[in-house]
Amino acid sequence: MPIIRNLNYRNSANLLSILRLFLGLPLIILLSQDKLLLAWFVLILGAITDWLDGVLARKAGGGSVWGAKVDPLADKIFILAPILWISQFNSFPLWAIWILISRELFITAWRSNSLKEAPASMDAKIKTTLQFTSILLILWPRELSIDNFLFSTNELGYFLLWLSIIMSIISAIKYIKNQ
Repeated sequence: MPIIRNLNYRNSANLLSILRLFLGLPLIILLSQDKLLLAWFVLILGAITDWLDGVLARKAGGGSVWGAKVDPLADKIFILAPILWISQFNSFPLWAIWILISRELFITAWRSNSLKEAPASMDAKIKTTLQFTSILLILWPRELSIDNFLFSTNELGYFLLWLSIIMSIISAIKYIKNQ
């Protein structure tokens, strides 16, 4: 029975990664239709699936090889959708978005072709957390806004997005150095 339970945990983790892959499309559609509150909740759902698939993979004693390749790809597709949407407002420099996209594509390709196992580093997990948090704050629904903060949620979101770029560069350098 433990083998079946582990397999079910792995399969559930893989299904959550697939779900996150497909959540990028409704997210970008909602953003393009200016339905920010719904988009915000889809983003929360994506963050939960990211966390939960990791929990399930650990419960199974480790994820599958397939899941190890699809999970980071799902993260990239899901998180890059709102970042690309933000770029249309010229509120964040295109060269910074280029750094994020280039790093994600490069490291994803490198990890998928690596002969050594290349699990996500702690720096990469921090980067992903910063990206999710920054996008949540940038997209903070007007309906939920609270005045009188030291910074607006939007400003804090952009600050964290800059930190995620720094972590993107640091984690990429560490991946390459440790190959």
